[in-house]
Amino acid sequence: MAGVLLLAIAGCLFGQGAAQATTKPHILLIVADDLGWSDVSWNNPYVLTPNLHTLATAGVIFNQTYGQPTCSPSRAALLTGKFPFRLGMQRVMDNKTPHGLPLDEELLPQKLKKLGYATHMIGKWHLGSCKWEYTPTERGFDSFYGYHHGAQDYYTHKSARGLDFWDGKTSVSDQNGVYSTESFATRAESIISQHDLNTPLFLYMPFQSVHTPHQVPFSYLQPFSTIQDDNRSSILGMATALDDAIKRVKDALKDKGLWDNTLTIFMSDNGGQYSDGQSNWPLRGAKATLWEGGNRVPAFVHGNMLERTGYTYNGMMHGVDILPTLVSVAGGTEDPGLDGKNMWQSISTGADSPRTEFVYTIDSEADSYAIRVGDYKLIIGGKTGKGGWYAPAEMQQMGILTETVDETGPFLFNIREDPLEKSNLYGVAEYASIQRAMRHRLNELKAFEVPFPTDLANDPAADPSNYGDVWMPGWC
Repeated sequence: MAGVLLLAIAGCLFGQGAAQATTKPHILLIVADDLGWSDVSWNNPYVLTPNLHTLATAGVIFNQTYGQPTCSPSRAALLTGKFPFRLGMQRVMDNKTPHGLPLDEELLPQKLKKLGYATHMIGKWHLGSCKWEYTPTERGFDSFYGYHHGAQDYYTHKSARGLDFWDGKTSVSDQNGVYSTESFATRAESIISQHDLNTPLFLYMPFQSVHTPHQVPFSYLQPFSTIQDDNRSSILGMATALDDAIKRVKDALKDKGLWDNTLTIFMSDNGGQYSDGQSNWPLRGAKATLWEGGNRVPAFVHGNMLERTGYTYNGMMHGVDILPTLVSVAGGTEDPGLDGKNMWQSISTGADSPRTEFVYTIDSEADSYAIRVGDYKLIIGGKTGKGGWYAPAEMQQMGILTETVDETGPFLFNIREDPLEKSNLYGVAEYASIQRAMRHRLNELKAFEVPFPTDLANDPAADPSNYGDVWMPGWC
């Protein structure tokens, strides 16, 4: 899931603003793309994200929130409340294959609409678009402004020669040359300014930032001119631009009188890719791997309804928990068929987490498996490449060195005692019973796997040249 859980969270709830006409909280769910653990200012003082920093430190910072290793799986988990291995969504969606998030799943916006919410999405979808039924306005969103695929140019809004920018089901061509982060903030301001005060608002903003390509207005590069790595300075500039856009959204909510009754959740979809300039340091590994750096994401929640604030929550949390938590806050009831847990009591008071285990991935076709049970993490099979500890350029310039290792699994780690994954306990006699129990639990979970469809070939009908150089849905 280009999409991280480093997962991030920001907002406010149940205030007494004079403009408020609904008692239900407004919900702002912000997802950054490929934002690593060390790409936010509360984990790295060299990063300039002052607005997010203020929200995070005034709210609750999450220290053990997880996404999936890549974009599409993380977004599937977030919007369904189910682990992607149960949906056949273990891997990244391809632009030209006829595949999407299963249509029989009821998504978060659909559940919130039943509870009276206006639902809007701005940003990246990446959950399938070969037919319109897969796209956001057919999946519970009243409006959609953004792109369907995984990555594109920030200014031309094209990928592989095709335009992929949509306002609902209408292709957008008037934003050529406008930086997407700014375009998304402008649309959010418009939605908020026109919002009916009698209706609770759900605004889902999965930003393009800080996914490649390395593009950002020049003014955002200047504060990082001393960093001797162009990719890294670009990523830091992109993070600051993202921070400014989120401030615009917050200010719009304040101007409308909604902010004091808004719950904002911020998280990354997955860890960053060190070779692209993102950083998960000091965590091990990168995006698209099963190490902590690929899955443990920066995240926080901020809001007036939080009973306890200004602290770091160390309880275990996963992206699948967002749906049941937000549905509960919105006044709905829990769905026993979900993998997600209602975390509201825990994160609002600091109580113990109801989550005791989660799945990093179960992908039999790739022979790739990883689970967490209690303090222990088991990795078997693939996706263990790029397993070093990669310090960002600004820290390397201060003398902090990158460490690389060449290890083969399986792996067993005590994440509570060894969050950097430096001591492999697999095969150690003292941990034999834990090893057996973990493998037993993995085998139990495998029974629920829906394999990712690997037999789907690229369909020439998808090519944008067939539709005036637009990535048009409706070809499958």
